[in-house]
Amino acid sequence: MLPGCPHEPARRLIRRFVAAGLVCLAIDGSSAARAFAQAAAPFPEIPLQPPGGGRTHGWAYLALVAGAAMIGGSFVLAEQADDTYGEYLAATDPGQIEELYDRTVVYDRAAQASLLTGEALVVTGLYLRFIRRPKPARIGLDLRPNRCALALRF
Repeated sequence: MLPGCPHEPARRLIRRFVAAGLVCLAIDGSSAARAFAQAAAPFPEIPLQPPGGGRTHGWAYLALVAGAAMIGGSFVLAEQADDTYGEYLAATDPGQIEELYDRTVVYDRAAQASLLTGEALVVTGLYLRFIRRPKPARIGLDLRPNRCALALRF
């Protein structure tokens, strides 16, 4: 630059502003870098507990299977009642007619009871499996670092 240039004071002022900006950026950048380094630290791992406290749904599945078996059994009993009723209609001996009618009523009532009980078991199994949440154990043994060995929950 020429020493007598009219723009020299303005250029010095601009250089000072740029230098001050670079110093601020360097200071701000180093704290930003430290903040980024702090934020980049790994988060502590928190183990997730399985839903329901790790309990199985054995009673629910047992109720569902038993209910399905009883519903299927009710159809077998209803078919047996229909067959016995057909024999009752074809019978001519009065003693045999009375015995076939009584057997038909027993099969029919057993089929109704089996169907209703099976439906109740299926509903109970669905409730136990999907709606009811099992209560956590009140006393448990918890063997992990930084934990109590015996836990009492309220």
